[in-house]
Amino acid sequence: MKKLITMCLMALISLSALAQTKPNRMIVMQKPDSHTGFLVERIDSVFFTTIEGRVAADVTFKNYNTGATGDTVWVSIKKTPDCKGFRIACVPKNIANMIGDDAVAAKYFEQRGGEMYFDDFTNAQMTGFEEPFSPNANYSLITVGYDQYGIACSMSRADFTTPKKPLIGNPQVTCQLVSVDTDRFTVKFTPNSDVKAYSFCSFEKGTAQSQFEMWGPMMGFSTFGDMIKGFCQKEYTEEAVNEWKNMAPGKEYEVVVQAWDKADTYADPIYFYVTTNTLGGDGEATVTIEIKEFGGEPSTGYYQRVIYTPNDQAALHRDIIITKEAFEKPESGEAGVIAFLKEDRTGDPYWDQYGVDDAKWNADPSTSYYACSIAKNAKGEWGPLAKTEFTTPSAPSAAKSAGSVSKRINWNVVSGVANKPAMNMNARKGSFKLEQM
Repeated sequence: MKKLITMCLMALISLSALAQTKPNRMIVMQKPDSHTGFLVERIDSVFFTTIEGRVAADVTFKNYNTGATGDTVWVSIKKTPDCKGFRIACVPKNIANMIGDDAVAAKYFEQRGGEMYFDDFTNAQMTGFEEPFSPNANYSLITVGYDQYGIACSMSRADFTTPKKPLIGNPQVTCQLVSVDTDRFTVKFTPNSDVKAYSFCSFEKGTAQSQFEMWGPMMGFSTFGDMIKGFCQKEYTEEAVNEWKNMAPGKEYEVVVQAWDKADTYADPIYFYVTTNTLGGDGEATVTIEIKEFGGEPSTGYYQRVIYTPNDQAALHRDIIITKEAFEKPESGEAGVIAFLKEDRTGDPYWDQYGVDDAKWNADPSTSYYACSIAKNAKGEWGPLAKTEFTTPSAPSAAKSAGSVSKRINWNVVSGVANKPAMNMNARKGSFKLEQM
């Protein structure tokens, strides 16, 4: 009884101490993923109010020109009635696409700063850019309006394209298919005499532009040609032959060639299309499964090696291992595994397999699994599910993983985290001026 009273007394003391501890910070969470903090002792009052209507500075692109004194952009800007001021920036269009909405735009200008303007402009000039604009490139003017409390509210955007710069001659590169197989192809490139240099890259057909939309803002590519040149990492001046390996069978690819003239002006990109040879036949596609060694260590984790071998009718196959417990659940079972394997997974380099797949999977010791695979023939017809049950051996100090479907791991690569490039969201560099003309 005495022990119980003591414990109750300690609980009351703890609650009393907690009640006497007052918060001394106020945190306001903002979209997207940011916050503003205040010391409570410095806060005089907190209140809510309402401002009706949109607070923005609507921007309209009027003209662009470049000359000996640099680049000039003509704009008109009209504030809404409750907009007291605005900031403006000019960025490549692919960066504007990443900025997207009002909250991201407000955060962008908060980090970037820039001069605040309070007047409307009917025919203003933006000048003083240190970084020149690229010819035949897409740009965007972005503004954010601020209300009477200095709060960044709504954005406005106007897109424009700089004019093409005349080419010196007609720089062209001829593409010739030298050879093609199921997993590779070779192309020969022959430039004409107007080409100063050229670069090339390959993509899955129809994806080159979307790659530019994704990688342009991250890597600072203002134009599509900049990306091809940057990805290639080499400039060719003469005839060249290039072989692409490890390609997928029966898939269409686009080889994009970017050439430039003697003044370094980009010509229009050249697209050359190649389809790799298909695998398989019209018969039933099947897979045989071999269970190999179990390995690994407690500190790095354990793996199970499995070899999946498709027959000569298979165009592709897909593989997994799944715990026996999960496989035998009524809601999953064989039908659930088949449905899972038939789902397309764009972007997963290990999902569609061609030829023998020698795979290592994350696996727990002393656990029963099914190794499963299903193959599709050249006509697109799925064959039967191949499955093999096995149990991993025991191992000391092993921790169970949470997932029921194991994921492939690459044991030839040192463990680490890749550094994802940060988005390069710079506006046109320089202390530009916005002046009414």
